[in-house]
Amino acid sequence: MRNILILLFSVWYTLLSAQNIQPSMMVLPYTKSGESALELYENTKEYRAIIAGIEQAIIDRGGELQDLPQTIANAREQMVREGNKYKDIDDAINQNASSEITIAAEIDYFDEGKYIQFGIRLKAVETSTGAVVYPGEYFASPNFPYNTNFQTVATQLLKYDKGEGVYIEKFMNGMQAGFTKMVQDGKPITAIVLTDDRSSFRLNQEANDEYEMISDKIDQWVSSKALKGNFRVESSSENRLEMTVKIPMRTADNQPYSTKKFAKEFRIAILKICAAASATMGSGEKPDGSSMKENIDKGTIMLTMPASK
Repeated sequence: MRNILILLFSVWYTLLSAQNIQPSMMVLPYTKSGESALELYENTKEYRAIIAGIEQAIIDRGGELQDLPQTIANAREQMVREGNKYKDIDDAINQNASSEITIAAEIDYFDEGKYIQFGIRLKAVETSTGAVVYPGEYFASPNFPYNTNFQTVATQLLKYDKGEGVYIEKFMNGMQAGFTKMVQDGKPITAIVLTDDRSSFRLNQEANDEYEMISDKIDQWVSSKALKGNFRVESSSENRLEMTVKIPMRTADNQPYSTKKFAKEFRIAILKICAAASATMGSGEKPDGSSMKENIDKGTIMLTMPASK
């Protein structure tokens, strides 16, 4: 009976702890039209003020946000250093962001010549994978004259209860519930391993005296990282191995666990598997980590098998 009570308390405490974990966040302008939201943000003061109003409403509800102008500046600096690594500024922001949740702020901005009107939809996504945490709802403002302080207006509108509940409270509650579920169940990623012209080690190469192949050892390692056993091999051939897995959002000491960190551990694991296979089978080849190509794109990690050195 005592053991059952301890188990129930542990489950209750784990669930309660997950519900109290607040994610790190950033607000990022977003458009569906293909127009650059960051250009709108930087070039249109009213648009910039609306974003600032959204940020203020979130902060007033206890949210902690990464500074957007500094995030943009850091991403541009990173693109100067490693320009060919990123598709665009948004890709650079997402790959280097430390925030767990990105609040995509879609703003419809209408300039009628005499009045300005805007609509807001906030959507919470897990930054490194793009998985939707909470879709949010659309909010439309009335018309406002040009001399309006749009930061104050946006903040007050998002905090105003017009009989349907306070918009920002509904959003924050929905986002928190979605994040809590992701902490409990993990975030989905796709892991792909390929051979290329430089690869000396092959997926169908024997890994040990038990006749296991390197691909077997790789999927065993990825499976061991799966939260609650959520792992599946999607396809496997001598040149390509694709797996889907749910990895933790947080480490054992409750620190954010990024897709980028998983990719690093995955790359090291492949090198160790190849080194062990070489030693066991007596080939004498040592894997060269610098030869491995790595690409991380919205929850998909792609690595090439190493050459030898």
